[in-house]
Amino acid sequence: MVRNLLPPPTDHPLEWLRHQAKSRGSAPALIEGPAVLDYAGLWDSLGRWARTMNAAGLEPGKITAVASASRSRLARAIFLAIYAGFPILPVSPPLSGFGRLMRHCAIQQAIVDADVDLPQGILRLPARYLETVGHSPPAGPSPLPWDQVQMLVASSGTEGPIRAAMLSGSNLAESALATNEAVTLCADDRWLCCLPLNHVGGIMILLRCAAAGAACVLHGGFTTQAAKAAIESQGISHASLVPPMLHRLIDAGTDADHLTCVLIGGSPLSAPLAQRARKRSWPLRLAYGLTETAAHIALGAADTDDPFMDIQAGTRVRIVDAENDSGVGSIEVSGPTVMLGYANPGLVPGHGLVAPGTFRTQDLGRLDRRGRLQVLGRGDDVLISGGVNVHPAQVEDLLSGCPGVGEVAVTGYPDPVWGTCLVALYIGDGDVAAVEAWSKDHLPSQIRPRMFKKVDEMPRTQLGKVRRGELNRLLDDS
Repeated sequence: MVRNLLPPPTDHPLEWLRHQAKSRGSAPALIEGPAVLDYAGLWDSLGRWARTMNAAGLEPGKITAVASASRSRLARAIFLAIYAGFPILPVSPPLSGFGRLMRHCAIQQAIVDADVDLPQGILRLPARYLETVGHSPPAGPSPLPWDQVQMLVASSGTEGPIRAAMLSGSNLAESALATNEAVTLCADDRWLCCLPLNHVGGIMILLRCAAAGAACVLHGGFTTQAAKAAIESQGISHASLVPPMLHRLIDAGTDADHLTCVLIGGSPLSAPLAQRARKRSWPLRLAYGLTETAAHIALGAADTDDPFMDIQAGTRVRIVDAENDSGVGSIEVSGPTVMLGYANPGLVPGHGLVAPGTFRTQDLGRLDRRGRLQVLGRGDDVLISGGVNVHPAQVEDLLSGCPGVGEVAVTGYPDPVWGTCLVALYIGDGDVAAVEAWSKDHLPSQIRPRMFKKVDEMPRTQLGKVRRGELNRLLDDS
């Protein structure tokens, strides 16, 4: 089959939708189970939803929270926000911490499910309106200027208070186009979306597909069997996964022969898992990005175990505060995808930025001679043991090669001799004595854990990342 690569006519996401509706109207835009919404139907629905929401009191231009357990409703609301011209804060209940965020951003209107509790004083617009198309004439599009805030996307890493990155239409467009070029997303391709749509990873899949005229195959969440069935029988060409998802799909014997590209991000990919995947023809590419940069800023080459990734076109990366001669330091990003700043009541740009268009991350990395990036983990995760700075991700990668260890997380507890005593928590069939013996033979003494514990599961975020701040709770359960 000839793959049809169609560049978008403009850089504005609204125009992508208009163009696809006119030129490829019968092509699927959203696929959810047996339900298919084509581009012409999506464009028409956006106008009718806008008419319905305006009649219910929606004020274009005002920040609107969208709180729904339905990813289908969230997807439609994201497109509606672009069409009807209002900044959107997508939320997936439960709303712990988000009420405070809504108040901080002075949000006064929300599109919500019937069972969602909202802070007082917020206009409630039923999310069920996004599932029916009325007979009234559609309202015309009224997009925001593309340099203004279009989306507020929650970002707290794996720890800390919830904040929201303010992303403009320009940020979103530049990110989508750069990734599409890097992964060669074509019209008629299908991208599996099982990531949450209140996270930048899921949001950007929708926009990449709209830019290319591809279809977003939307899942209500990740289940191994549903994802396996989609990959094997629904023509999936692209997928975005975190390592635990990949691990489960490989264990389930998923046939990956029809996939073109699988982006792996969110947490480090261990060498043994990468090798298992590539032996089974998974077309993996490492991906690194942040909410604050509208997703990807670096992608690895296909079919390689090289940990260094190429920087996306238009993005600049600098390593600051490097440790001695190691070249390891904080990753600083500049470029057109960097957020306008963290959300605040007046949507004033600049909060959290080093300078306009420049964001200093909490992640550690280094650049090779070719200017490619290797990410080594978060700076605030570093443990000091015996006077040595230990990066948990480095130890975890080494331990993942141990037979009987499926997944591992390294933490520590205060110790009068070591300062911090390193502890390895792991999921797998290996017994503790065997894992400890293997580590003595394969890990340098200065970074080797002094304690090992087998656990049934790790504390995780909605995206599947390990909550490192909660790992010591597993030690308390000993």
